[in-house]
Amino acid sequence: MKETEETKRQEWLEKRRKGIGGSDVAPIMGLSTWSTAYDVWKEKIGLKQAEGRDTRQQAYGKLMEGTLRDWYTEETGRKVVVPDMIVSPEHPFMLANLDGITGDQRIVEIKTARSGKDWDLDTVTIPVYYATQVQHYMIVTGFHVADVVVSIAGSMPEIYEIPEDIDMQRVIVDAEREFWQMVQENRAPEPVTFEDALARFGGSAQTGVVLATTEAIEAHRWIKDMKSVIEELSSQMEKKKAIIMNLLADEGDTLTDSMGVTLVTWKLAKGRKAFDTDRFREEHPDLYDQYVSQRPGSRRFLPK
Repeated sequence: MKETEETKRQEWLEKRRKGIGGSDVAPIMGLSTWSTAYDVWKEKIGLKQAEGRDTRQQAYGKLMEGTLRDWYTEETGRKVVVPDMIVSPEHPFMLANLDGITGDQRIVEIKTARSGKDWDLDTVTIPVYYATQVQHYMIVTGFHVADVVVSIAGSMPEIYEIPEDIDMQRVIVDAEREFWQMVQENRAPEPVTFEDALARFGGSAQTGVVLATTEAIEAHRWIKDMKSVIEELSSQMEKKKAIIMNLLADEGDTLTDSMGVTLVTWKLAKGRKAFDTDRFREEHPDLYDQYVSQRPGSRRFLPK
C-alpha cells in the first residue's frame, strides 16, 4: 500500500513538471518567501527534484483536508467533488490540482494556517501567495469565484469568498507565459537570492575583473554597513544570553516567568559518536587514501 501511494505521488510530481501549477505562481512572480522563480525553473527542467516528502505542516494540512471539505459542505450545502488535474484549454502550460469544485462552479481551496497574519475576514483579504494561486485556478477552470476554507491555528474554519480579478489574471498569464518560454528554451531566470546565485554560478571557475555598476556599488556599501550592524547585534546577543545562562548556571535547566510560562531551556544534549578521521589517517594511511574523494569546489563570496 505504501509503495502504491509513493508511486502515485511520483506520477503526480512528474505531471506537475509538464506545466505550471497554482503553488508555482507566487514564486514565479517573486511573491513567495519560501521559493523563487529559479527554484521552480530547476524543478521543471529536471535539475531539482521536487520534495518527495511533505513537511509536517503540509502533512497536517492533507490530514485535515477531508474534514474541512466535509465541514464546508455542511456549512454551505454545496457538494464538493475532487477532480483530476485540469489543463487550461486556452493556456496549455497552466495546470490546476484542485482541492475541490462545486456543482455551481465554485473552486474550493482548503488551507490550514499557523497564524492569522495576512488573513482578514472583514476585508476578505488572504495572503498574496494564496490569492495568486486561486486566481490561477480560476483562469484554468473558467470559474468566476473561489471559496478559500481556512482553519487558523486549529480554530473554527472560516470561508473567504474570492471573486475573479481580471487585472490580476492578465498579469498572471503574462508572467506564466514568459516563464514557460524560459523553461522551453532552457533559459534560466535571473537569480534573486544568494542561494539562487550560488546554485547557478557557484560551481564555475571564473577569472577576470568586472567593472561595478552603480547598483552593485550600492549593494556593496549596504553589505558593509549591515555587516557592522550584524556584528554589533551578535555581540549584544551573546551578552544577553550570558545573563540568562549565569542565572540558570547550576540551579536548573528551565527559565520561566511568574506565570510559569517557559522562556528558555538549557539542557544537556545527548552525546554523539564521531569518526576520528585524523587518527584513522595516521594509523591506516593506505586505506584512508582509497576512500578519499575529491569534492567539487565552490566560489567564495568575500566582500572587501
